[in-house]
Amino acid sequence: MQRRTFLAATGVSAASYRRVLGANDRIGIGIIGIGNIGVGQHIRGLKALEDRARIVAVCDIYTPRLDRGITLTSAKGYHAYEDLIADRNVDAVIVATPDHWHAKMAIDAMRAGKDVDVEKPMCLTIDEAKEMVRVARETGRVLAVDSEHMAHGIWKPAAALVGSGVLGQLLWSQTSRHRNSVEPPWEYTIDKDAGPGNLDWARWLGSRPKVPYSPERYFRWRRFWDYGGGITTDLYYHHITPLIHVTGRGFPVRAVAGGGNYVHPTTVLEVPDTFVMTLDFENRHTMVCGGSLANSVEVPIVIRGHRANMRFFGPNHLRPSYLLVEPEGPFAAEFAGRIAKAGVEGRWVQTEGAAGGRNFRRLPRAQQEEMIGGLLGEADVKEQYDADLKKNPALGNDPLKRIDYFAMIFEARVTKRAAQRAFRVDSPPSESFHENFLRSIRTREKPVLDGELGYRSQVAVVLGVESWRKNKVAFFDPKQERMLDAPPAP
Repeated sequence: MQRRTFLAATGVSAASYRRVLGANDRIGIGIIGIGNIGVGQHIRGLKALEDRARIVAVCDIYTPRLDRGITLTSAKGYHAYEDLIADRNVDAVIVATPDHWHAKMAIDAMRAGKDVDVEKPMCLTIDEAKEMVRVARETGRVLAVDSEHMAHGIWKPAAALVGSGVLGQLLWSQTSRHRNSVEPPWEYTIDKDAGPGNLDWARWLGSRPKVPYSPERYFRWRRFWDYGGGITTDLYYHHITPLIHVTGRGFPVRAVAGGGNYVHPTTVLEVPDTFVMTLDFENRHTMVCGGSLANSVEVPIVIRGHRANMRFFGPNHLRPSYLLVEPEGPFAAEFAGRIAKAGVEGRWVQTEGAAGGRNFRRLPRAQQEEMIGGLLGEADVKEQYDADLKKNPALGNDPLKRIDYFAMIFEARVTKRAAQRAFRVDSPPSESFHENFLRSIRTREKPVLDGELGYRSQVAVVLGVESWRKNKVAFFDPKQERMLDAPPAP
């Protein structure tokens, strides 16, 4: 229903839905979507915060899931989400449905005076994300995009360090997400008893193409382009968002993507099982995000700058324990001063030695020559080598002398690097995303992943998918806030 029709049907204005919360009032939460995330993350997560919030309403179009939600929460149950957001006891709404419903439900809830926490990704399209942000501004509602990754405390000092200029001009960053299993991805259990008698298929489809009821599409919807973007929207959204935040919250303006269905055929998985995308941003840096649903080896999280680099460590990509900032060699002398100017709490530690430097003499000859080739690609090393070769021609034809010569270069670098120090910042205490959302409702502060940041991440994942599906470079114009078929005019 359109806004006017919806409000007319309920007989009240949007403003009347807003309840003034007292200091001791618990926030009334309504959850739309009682599937795996609705139960496993939201119901269980909020039950741990019952001193601050209570689940007063739940909604699902599949009767067994709705019944389960009522049993777990003792909340009022609704089949139609419009009835849930009309409930005066609901102060805030969590949208935990498939992606194609995120925008519609979030916008309707905000217009009904509710604050909103919508599951990642923010929605399905760029236009939807843009409208969600506009409505949040119009209504003054809190709009949060749920990603536990962004609630982690490490990103605040990381953003402060990058924003202070410690890294110098940003160049490129990298992150990833991988999973592996024998069975195809998202092999969720299909309820044999599910069907038109207890599942409102037409309502579930909503604006998407009308197709006959399909248990596979309902229970394993992440495999289909109609309802999401596969690994890119389901998982990469978690990982590119912190990097977009840390590197200045710019819009991506260009995307190139590669990958394919290398293990799982399109008859099982419409979306690719392996996907890599490169994003160029308006504030002049590049981000690479890649991964696979058929391999588990992650790529380290790194942000590279002209003057220094930032790396993140353990225990996993979702919640790094600490970060290290290390200078680039030519700028080592000024590094401590830049760290002091940033004003971020941390401690100095010794840097790690150059990879392979100490063991160069013990490597196979082919690997030694490969490393030598890399050294000779550096102009200053090549110039010095050419001069030494003229003085001592044996460097070119005596393998032992050649190895000794380059081994000394590597070992000198290790010694020099060991004398440098890196700056380590341990992750500060972190609140959960639910805690952050509830605090935002009370204080009206922006959540850690607000609609504006979520919008930029949505543009990123949509551009990546667009590039892969159409086998071309995808462009976005931040001024017009729309995708283009060619780069925008300068």
